Amino acid sequence: MVRLMFALVGLAWLAMGCASEPAPEKITDFSKWLWRNYDSASDDQLANAVVQLNGTVTEVTADKPLKVLISRLASTDVALVGSKLDASKAVGMLAITETACTLSQVANIHTHADQAGLHAKAYRAYKRTFVHDRAAFLGHKIARLDWNTELTSDYANEKLAGSARWVPDLGKAKSPHGAALVSRTFLKEPATEVDGNGVQWPQDYQVEAYYERTPGKVIHLFALWRQADFGISTETTALQNIMLNGFVDWDKEVETACKSGKY
Repeated sequence: MVRLMFALVGLAWLAMGCASEPAPEKITDFSKWLWRNYDSASDDQLANAVVQLNGTVTEVTADKPLKVLISRLASTDVALVGSKLDASKAVGMLAITETACTLSQVANIHTHADQAGLHAKAYRAYKRTFVHDRAAFLGHKIARLDWNTELTSDYANEKLAGSARWVPDLGKAKSPHGAALVSRTFLKEPATEVDGNGVQWPQDYQVEAYYERTPGKVIHLFALWRQADFGISTETTALQNIMLNGFVDWDKEVETACKSGKY
């Protein structure tokens, strides 16, 4: 596990196919790279990033997810989505899991409007409004799907911006595991308390990557930077552990949905 965590900090160069080809960009922090380049990265850059990610997660299995803290974003990073808040106050957390799903199932579930039905205990109310045609996205007719979400949980009311991008299959050399999916979600404004519970939740930034490492087995990287106080702060180890375990449990619910045959 130590070796894996080290690899996530410093990803190795890919071997060059021939001397005339430029070396792929070396990604030293996949989560931050994806956050910073979500809008601007080309399909080739994203495909290369997924290949580099795959080289670091060989020890992740369904029974051995990775759960670690990661370095914090800079204010210039959150400014990319219009935030003027102090990014150094948002704690970075990372979970990587393997789930028994296909990528098409994951894409269907991840973009589904009825997240409350998928995760029944998570929400009191949930509304997702799509900016683009979801059916066209799932059919690979458009490369990106954006949406807005308003939800209420037992903890807070949230207004979020969400997005997903296909990383297309560029052939065996560039996409040895086929197509992939990346996603980004963030609070558009600070969440507000529910029932006078005093929750403070000003910042939340998330990026995700999914790819099918072997048929029917999807690797899911979930990185989050969160500043919140639920009576216990995200700065505390206790809450960090609760959240990291919750990220893994979330993917177990996704796996159950995949096995249901409904997706």
